[in-house]
Amino acid sequence: MKTMHRTARKPGDPLKIEIDTSPIRLNPLDTQDYTSKMICSIMYESLQDGYNCRIIRKDPRTCQVDIHPDYLGDAEGVVQTIIYHLTKENQSPHLGSFLNIKQAVPYVKGLVSSDQLGVNVTGEKRFEVTLDEPSDEIESVLQSSFLIPATAGGDVPENGPYRFKRTFEKGLEFERNPQYKMTPADDRTVQIIQFILNDDLEKSIGLYEANQTDVTCHTQFHHSNMRYRQYADFKENHLPMLFTFKVKDDMLRTFIQHYFDKQKLAGDLGHIITPTDSLIGIWENGRTPQKDPPLLTKEEPIRIVYADYYPNGEIIERLADLFRRAGADVSVSRVSHFNDYYHMDKSGFDIELHLFLPAYMHELSYIKYFIRDISDPEKKKTIIDAIGSEKKKELFGLFENTTHYCPICFGKSLYLQDPCIEGFSVKTDGLLSVHDVKCR
Repeated sequence: MKTMHRTARKPGDPLKIEIDTSPIRLNPLDTQDYTSKMICSIMYESLQDGYNCRIIRKDPRTCQVDIHPDYLGDAEGVVQTIIYHLTKENQSPHLGSFLNIKQAVPYVKGLVSSDQLGVNVTGEKRFEVTLDEPSDEIESVLQSSFLIPATAGGDVPENGPYRFKRTFEKGLEFERNPQYKMTPADDRTVQIIQFILNDDLEKSIGLYEANQTDVTCHTQFHHSNMRYRQYADFKENHLPMLFTFKVKDDMLRTFIQHYFDKQKLAGDLGHIITPTDSLIGIWENGRTPQKDPPLLTKEEPIRIVYADYYPNGEIIERLADLFRRAGADVSVSRVSHFNDYYHMDKSGFDIELHLFLPAYMHELSYIKYFIRDISDPEKKKTIIDAIGSEKKKELFGLFENTTHYCPICFGKSLYLQDPCIEGFSVKTDGLLSVHDVKCR
């Protein structure tokens, strides 16, 4: 198998990972942007069943967690983090993930104290969680990136394999955490990891060939570079990142669902995306779009906004072209930086390109987010009943759209990685695994 022409790495060289945007906030308890979450995953290590803990289902409502002796964190720290998320004053974006814990709702309302919650420390490295209702969701929540051992005040020690060292002109630098013992370091272990900022997609391959990066940005791999799929450097995986259109107008949303050809878009982009008709994390696309769109009667231009990261522009251009073929005027606005896009007032636009990354790997993470956009109380009740009876096919049909959101596709993790690097991967949740990264 062919490999890219690169200069051999030298002993002690840092591992240089390309990113396309700067992180906004490196706190695992409340960070929201994807780049921050990804970087946090090398600084903070969550519970991982079979690696640093064992999650034992004692009965349908009770889980016991045994934490590995070498894990940097104890049961009390994990329980304090759960309490932190459930304390309303902390305004945690993950409060809803823990509401099935026994007495959680009364605690949030201020009716009971934290020691009445269904979370109990039973040993330095052991705790139990008791639920109000049986659910397989809790195992995923317990292994989420926002459940890191913390103090009562929400301070989170860096318990991951790498710790922050410094910022520099082109990015951020991290060093191996000497306290991390889950996977002991040896003389081949990478000691320094750097995240290198590059916001010019066209330079990505050149930076890799020139040894200025060792891993290309895995969310910015252009479809014209898919010829590198035959190289040993190439890596590919599915991502749970869901691309959606947020549409204010019911007529426009219905029009998109009937006439926007996701399959053709995916094919034209070299299948760097996976079409889907569901908002709940199911990799399925069965709807065949109608070919000839009718005329759209809109007095004002259709106003669309998106953050200017690949392949967002390609998706929006395909949508704008569909509207133009239907006789509508279109006005497209692009925002250069995600932080600006995240905080901007989008009320003046008809359509937004909205990306969603689940907080944990379970369909309920998608459902809890998108159910807030369902205005029909009867439909909400039907969804809740379907969740309780685990009617997955029924849920799929109920989440083909909400009042404003319709699904487009999932992203993929596509990148080049120096074949000399071992033990590095982008996991199925989109976060990084670097606990045993080495150079041979």
